[in-house]
Amino acid sequence: MQPNYLVPTLRLAAGAALLSMVLAGCGKPPQPGEPTAPAPDAAPAAPAGEASPGGPGPANDVTAPGAAEPAPSPPPDAPPPTDPSPAAQPAAYEGPALDTMLAATPSAKLSVPVDLRYRFDAEPLTNQPVTLHLAAVSRVAGSNLHVSVKQTQGLQVASGPLEVQKATVAGVYRQQLSVTRSAAGPDKLRILVTMEMPEGMAFGYYSVPLTGGNAPQKLESVKQR
Repeated sequence: MQPNYLVPTLRLAAGAALLSMVLAGCGKPPQPGEPTAPAPDAAPAAPAGEASPGGPGPANDVTAPGAAEPAPSPPPDAPPPTDPSPAAQPAAYEGPALDTMLAATPSAKLSVPVDLRYRFDAEPLTNQPVTLHLAAVSRVAGSNLHVSVKQTQGLQVASGPLEVQKATVAGVYRQQLSVTRSAAGPDKLRILVTMEMPEGMAFGYYSVPLTGGNAPQKLESVKQR
């Protein structure tokens, strides 16, 4: 019969041997042919030829139909692109030279410091439209220069008045209009010229004959009254 103090010692030795066997089994590498347990968080491998969820597609994927292709690069010796030419702008109306135009006859009551010149493209004939060129030459600075042909029975004028917001000294302001006179029409045009001055509104009437030639006349300054 063994003494009682040997029993705990034997149990302790048996437990230590069992623990050593368990630890040795956990550290043992897998043997060939034994299945390997997958990692707890590892995602399943995708089959060959399929894209994994959330990842890029297979290496042999083709571009989707309709996708834009990059533009080819220009050759190194190609000229630089040029901007399109701007649209042609209509030329400003210049009219005939002042020394080839006639001086309109001012009325006796004239207060506007403006000289008026005119010229017809052809001899004004009855019932035949003719182009009339007008040129108002301001001798002082002013504002709201207004040149209009007085409407009279037997006379047709196919144009509106000439209006200039700011008139400068020696400024030339031109207009062309179509005039047609009937057999019962007047033998001259009456043209009203107005302009605002520092002291008030100035105005005056000018006469342009509808008969006679187009010989140029010397421009004479009209004194302000």
